[in-house]
Amino acid sequence: MDFFKRSKIILVVIFLTAQTVYSSNLDSNATASSNIIEEVILEAKELIGKSYRSRGPKGTILDCSGFIQYVWSTQGINLPGSSRLIASRVVKIKLEETQKGDLLFFTGRNKASKVVGHVSLVIEKTDSTLKMVHSCNRGVVIDNFPRSYYDERFLFAGRINLPSENQEDTLKNQKEGNRIISIIGVGDMMIGTNFPSEKYLPENDGKDIFNPVKDILQNADLTFGNLEGVILTGKGSVKKCSNPAVCYAFKSPDHYVNYYKEAGFDVVSLANNHSGDFGEIGRKNTMQKLEEVGIKYAGLESCPYTIFEKDSVRYGFYAVSPNRGTVRINNYDFHRKTIAHLDSLVDIVIVSFHGGAEGSKYTHVNRKKEIFLGEDRGNPYEFARVVIDAGADIVFGHGPHVTRAVDLYKNRFIAYSLGNFATYGRFSLSGVKGIAPIMKVNVTKEGTFIDAEIIPTKQVGEGGPQLDPEKRVIKEIQRLTKSDFPNSPLQISDEGKIKKKEN
Repeated sequence: MDFFKRSKIILVVIFLTAQTVYSSNLDSNATASSNIIEEVILEAKELIGKSYRSRGPKGTILDCSGFIQYVWSTQGINLPGSSRLIASRVVKIKLEETQKGDLLFFTGRNKASKVVGHVSLVIEKTDSTLKMVHSCNRGVVIDNFPRSYYDERFLFAGRINLPSENQEDTLKNQKEGNRIISIIGVGDMMIGTNFPSEKYLPENDGKDIFNPVKDILQNADLTFGNLEGVILTGKGSVKKCSNPAVCYAFKSPDHYVNYYKEAGFDVVSLANNHSGDFGEIGRKNTMQKLEEVGIKYAGLESCPYTIFEKDSVRYGFYAVSPNRGTVRINNYDFHRKTIAHLDSLVDIVIVSFHGGAEGSKYTHVNRKKEIFLGEDRGNPYEFARVVIDAGADIVFGHGPHVTRAVDLYKNRFIAYSLGNFATYGRFSLSGVKGIAPIMKVNVTKEGTFIDAEIIPTKQVGEGGPQLDPEKRVIKEIQRLTKSDFPNSPLQISDEGKIKKKEN
């Protein structure tokens, strides 16, 4: 009985329990990816003998996932920093289909668990065994599988969705020093409010709310989100509400700003209908707390834009909304002048807008002025083109509380709404309002679009982002983009990869 047949008998219970979904399209990128895999294996072998949790050449901590993350990063493939999140990004495959470059996933020390806690890289395959390299308590070593301590802890094998041939130039450019900038954008964030009652604060004082996606948010050159509400422990001057019990005014305690910083956020928009919920006291305290932790912000009349540098890249960030106290979305003359000014000073200009009608009935970009509850919420389609014509490189929209389509104009990326991303306790999360993308966009240092990726998330219960294995928001963005922009130059794969269509 050969290895693979024997392995299926030994591991059949594990396969069934793990509910593995197998791919039927495993060889489409085999030719294009073979060179990448060989280079990754060579990098892995260079680290053999390194001690567990020592630091790799880029300062990466070489635990099991850090080791895998590093060796793939040398070829321009960015993976999360935990074995569980890496597992969520692969295509699961049958054990007998495993090849060099594939990953094997195991439980942690508790072999009865079904949660991924360890990962290894397959570097050789024979009729009787696989050889895997991994970082464990013995350091970076090569082991046989099966016939090792890990047999009883095995969960499944997975394959990284590597670039096709027409994407390899992107990776080549990155390796040769033509820098690629990765920018993450997410939608609405309000991670708990102590108004009108502290019962609207999350469990464990909110410390865990970003944990399911923190590794992803930190895995970009720059990470952005829309901050709904203010950061304020004290009372402030609450906006007038006819019924305070159902008043949607949001303020998170001062120390919650640390959760945004720890999650990886570099810049946030204050241009929305909740930035004035607690008057000038709330605005000033929010800005002060963001400054204390080094998070940049923009969007108020007093601070329409910000310019900053990170990792030798200069960014200009500009944010608008239809709301009092913010830069108004319909003031096109001001947008043109401001963005042209930013474009003359920085490498990449990012524009955020809070606009469009709200709710599950308003998922489409209709290319018209959108009126909601008697308020002019702007024309998002027209706005995006105005700001790109003026010099914007990326446009991130939010406000409708649902996800909308994406598009490309003059080789600049537009996301018309990024939905509800991290909204605890006071937002409706039913249906499409409970799913949202982490939108990761790769651009050149001049802001030209290269490609993008949708990492699908969902919110359940009272809210808080977690990965969505059903990938519903990918399907939603595919559907809306096809409907609203049938001639868009973008194509979106079922795995959430966004790239330009081939001519």
